[in-house]
Amino acid sequence: MNDNFKKKIIEIDDLKEIAHILSMSTELRESISEYTNDPYHTTFAAGKGKVPMNFNKKGDTIYLLGDYTGKELDNSADIEIALDAAENKLICSAHILCEKGLLYALIEACSVNKLGFDITSDSEISEKEFLFNDKNPAILISVSTEKEGDFVDFIYKNGIKITLLGHVTKGELRMDDTSFGFISEYID
Repeated sequence: MNDNFKKKIIEIDDLKEIAHILSMSTELRESISEYTNDPYHTTFAAGKGKVPMNFNKKGDTIYLLGDYTGKELDNSADIEIALDAAENKLICSAHILCEKGLLYALIEACSVNKLGFDITSDSEISEKEFLFNDKNPAILISVSTEKEGDFVDFIYKNGIKITLLGHVTKGELRMDDTSFGFISEYID
């Protein structure tokens, strides 16, 4: 996320206005273009297979793996567990959030297959910090309904913090009762 966008985020309190500005971001559109051309561009390579950074289908469950508050900046253990989960075919996608913020990463993850999300914020921090914290070392994970129980068991057995965010939708971008529009407004 570039410095101009960070400055605008600081100045504005309305999340919809911030999302609108983000929808016009050249940096985001370039990033989305890279992922659209190569969904494995920045991906988890686990064993013989790869796990893309993008969401695959409507109905998959979205989680954050690790500490998303920025208090713990070393996420190497989280990455190792995510790689193990990928190797065991427990996850559909994995996307590291660092230096982008959650909303930015969610939009990238939705862009390739033109999907959306419906998530719930964390009541312990502001919605703005939740969506735009660029010191976020967590990993955005999507899991199929069929593998969700096994995935959650696997994560808990490994002692890694996990947060249920919500689910992948057809195209609308929602958090709590706020709509940030549709993915088509963020991609060309």
